[in-house]
Amino acid sequence: MVDAIMPQVKNIVFLMLENRSLDNVLGWLYQDPDPQHVFPDASSPSYDGLVAGRFQNPSYTWTGRVEDYPVVPVPGGLGDDQDRVPAYDPYEELKVSDSWKGVLNQLFGNQDTISGLPPAGGPPPQMLGFLQDYYAWYMSGWKGLDILWTYTPAQLPAINSLARQYAVSDRWFCSVPSQTNPNRAYSLCGTSLGRESNLNLFAIEQFDVPTVFNYLARAGKSWGLYFTDVWQQNKSYTEYTFPQISLATGDSDIGNISTFFQRAQDGTLPDFTYLEPTWGYGKGTLFKQGTDYHPPTHVLPGDQFLQAVYTAVRTSPQWGQTLLIVTFDEHGGTYDHCGPPGNAINPDGRKGPSGFNFDRFGVRIPTILVSPFVRPSTVFREPAGSPWPFDHTSFIKTLLLWAGVDPGSVDLGARMPKAPTFEGVLAGDHVNNETVQVEQPAYGLRVPTAAGAATEEAPPAGSARPLDALFEGIPFAATRAILATNSSMDGIQADTRRYREDPEKFEASLAQ
Repeated sequence: MVDAIMPQVKNIVFLMLENRSLDNVLGWLYQDPDPQHVFPDASSPSYDGLVAGRFQNPSYTWTGRVEDYPVVPVPGGLGDDQDRVPAYDPYEELKVSDSWKGVLNQLFGNQDTISGLPPAGGPPPQMLGFLQDYYAWYMSGWKGLDILWTYTPAQLPAINSLARQYAVSDRWFCSVPSQTNPNRAYSLCGTSLGRESNLNLFAIEQFDVPTVFNYLARAGKSWGLYFTDVWQQNKSYTEYTFPQISLATGDSDIGNISTFFQRAQDGTLPDFTYLEPTWGYGKGTLFKQGTDYHPPTHVLPGDQFLQAVYTAVRTSPQWGQTLLIVTFDEHGGTYDHCGPPGNAINPDGRKGPSGFNFDRFGVRIPTILVSPFVRPSTVFREPAGSPWPFDHTSFIKTLLLWAGVDPGSVDLGARMPKAPTFEGVLAGDHVNNETVQVEQPAYGLRVPTAAGAATEEAPPAGSARPLDALFEGIPFAATRAILATNSSMDGIQADTRRYREDPEKFEASLAQ
């Protein structure tokens, strides 16, 4: 055991959302003025966000000429699609199996796709491949330029207001330049066991290794895991994908998200609370709506869910001793201008199938610290002297030290013990007594109530409509599989019938 950090914090609530870069949702956060506080003190007084006219991506025109296209705010006048940008789910893999399209192409490509693994120690990424990587023949109307459209504070008021009222990092990178499973594994286990992308199209896999839950429980911390969607085998995504969580005995609680809202109201939240959003997924007009910000679903439901979580924590009797952490698993193919460093520590000596050595961080993602101990209008980076930026292993290390656990004494990979921690962003006493209250834009869907029940206002006739009602009662792993393997409503309906006829057989087929 070591001396615990953040003794003023008795309760931590952790919410990891899905697939948005820092620039995509918080790029225009500080246009004027600069933040009031920065950490560390000697770091830049300015927020490293977007600047009008400075950033662009190249692409070929129909004549074969190369033209630069600017990164701009999401334009108005998109109707019901105003908060569905980008319109298609971009590539999330480190590389696509039959080409080098994917995240490394977004980082190192330009108007042309890269032809192989960028060399270690080579030139830094220029972040010029997003448009080329995203563009495909089916992208009509917006012509793929929506990958360069980024949300303003007025368009996503909850996340921007929280970032401005509390603390946001402009130097937090996801752990792998890839998708959900590897990055969530780094945030809980400190390693993805050499998996550079999801093992299969359906994202059904398990990481059977210890997690931060296990070590927090051994240190005597109570914990709760709250979710909406059943993922597979009647378990949530997190419990199924990281099976050793079930071995974290002691004062623990796994339940529906409504339990979180009730416990927050009653002042009975456990020491550590882990929240899952409702999962969203799809392409084009065929999608299931979630509250996780996942492209190409409506993003406002995620903003509304975030606001509901914050309000529950802020009005809880435990607020005076609570830290709410809000982050994203990965950038999901959305644009960011800041190239991730190439000095990451390989946690376990494994290489990925492409030869990737896990020595480059992923793209920047939003991470926000919300607490009465956080000074208003703070931007934070890694502590002075750290050779590494924040990544998802920083969550593990900070949590372990908060629990009085020596990070070097646990089996959570070699990167985590050297990761920077963020306790320095918090003051010892209350320094922030404001309450964030926002009015959501009029367009978009309405979700969820404080009790966790989803409600939906019908979009205008003829617009894209989520298929949530069709998938009611179907676990999300099966829902994702049905959406991933069908491009027509007929096929989707046929597979939903097949699931309902024999759920066990259908689920078994996905795990093969």
